[in-house]
Amino acid sequence: MIGKLGKFTALAAGAGLAGWLFSRKRGRNPDRQLTGSPNGQKPRIVVAGAGFAGISTLEELARHIDPDEAEVTLVDQHNYHMFTPLLYQVATGAVDSANLTYPLRRFCTTRGFRFICSKIYGLNPLDQVLTTAAGQIEYDYLVFGLGSQTNYFGMQEIQDRSFGLKSVSNATDLHRKIVRNFELAATLDDPEERRRLLTFIMVGGGATGIELTGSLHDLVRHNMIKFYPEISNDEARIMLIEASDHVLPGINEKIGKIAVKRFEEIGIEMRLNTRVAGIRDNAVITVDDELIYGDVIVWTAGIKPNPISAGLAVEKYRDGRVIIDEHLRIPAVPNIFALGDAAASIDPETGDTLPPNAAVAVQEGEVTGQNLARLIRGEPLIPFTYQPMGELIALGRLKAAAEIGPVVFSGMVAWIIWRMVYLTKLMGTRNRAGLVVDWIASIFAYRKIVDTSPDE
Repeated sequence: MIGKLGKFTALAAGAGLAGWLFSRKRGRNPDRQLTGSPNGQKPRIVVAGAGFAGISTLEELARHIDPDEAEVTLVDQHNYHMFTPLLYQVATGAVDSANLTYPLRRFCTTRGFRFICSKIYGLNPLDQVLTTAAGQIEYDYLVFGLGSQTNYFGMQEIQDRSFGLKSVSNATDLHRKIVRNFELAATLDDPEERRRLLTFIMVGGGATGIELTGSLHDLVRHNMIKFYPEISNDEARIMLIEASDHVLPGINEKIGKIAVKRFEEIGIEMRLNTRVAGIRDNAVITVDDELIYGDVIVWTAGIKPNPISAGLAVEKYRDGRVIIDEHLRIPAVPNIFALGDAAASIDPETGDTLPPNAAVAVQEGEVTGQNLARLIRGEPLIPFTYQPMGELIALGRLKAAAEIGPVVFSGMVAWIIWRMVYLTKLMGTRNRAGLVVDWIASIFAYRKIVDTSPDE
């Protein structure tokens, strides 16, 4: 075990060092100072949303302009950037949420940008004004990257009775619920009630649902059962429900098959071709009127555009996303760039749109940052072309599936590559170091199994 720990520690430390070196090349310039309040004498660039698209835009913009060329402002309701791809690990006790957040004040100040922490309520393209809780913000160019929200398909009972996984609070609430249910089940004698409390149902077989399910299995089987002698292994039940006949839509079908096989091998119940009609009395109701009882239900079955983008009077794709041109601008309002989950970039040959994921958002932000600099200088814009970087899906303890170029493979090698890639993408040396420690502890020690809910 010591030898294995040493190897993993060295590997993790090396990955962390690689991530740190990668971050030093991102255009960070500590000599740049805050530009001050907008004075109207420079082009006013406003970035709405500090997700992957917004952050990528600003990083690229910092490489291509000087502080005296434009007034650049970032607006977000939180004062941190959240590395959302790992929220499921917060929910399953593998990592601390603090290691996934990066302060936007530091990010903006070191690049000569302004930051306004305020909730955004509306957008008026005609007057070129963004409406926030802090007041109205005028702009000359707007980068709209407010992302998406969970799609409950109009079923209020699902929204009220299930957990989502779009924010830090979602993840911590889910983790507390899991721990509370184990504590309560350990005190009860009724086998049916214990079974209900210890049944965990994930609805939606996309990347989030798959990675959450695999990580939840690790928490329950390798941690909770070990420390709850009152509960037997067969009392806990983990289930994934997917409406279609396969998981991971939009990803190489070989990876989906690998995921299903892996989950079946480790005892996760897979319910494909099962459509959910609602949730009632701690049970999922299928369209066939089957009741599947479980006290913890997580809904990851889809997303929809942010309400502000959905309310814009511009051309939309059939799922409500704003249609953009080859330069990622809204055709009817060319001084607004729409990126990430809020936008639909359509391939004129196939009619398909790019998937709403972090990889697409980052590349869109990079091109947008360059094009903003070009607009300021009167240079021609460059079109956006997405460059697929492959796929990486975690499948639980020491296992992952990967598609790199034409090769699809799985196992521990894919898992190591997955972790190294995520380390390089995470912002902040301190965060990367903390994440490495969390990962090592979750494998060789134990995950977080405490309930930190406020006292009632």
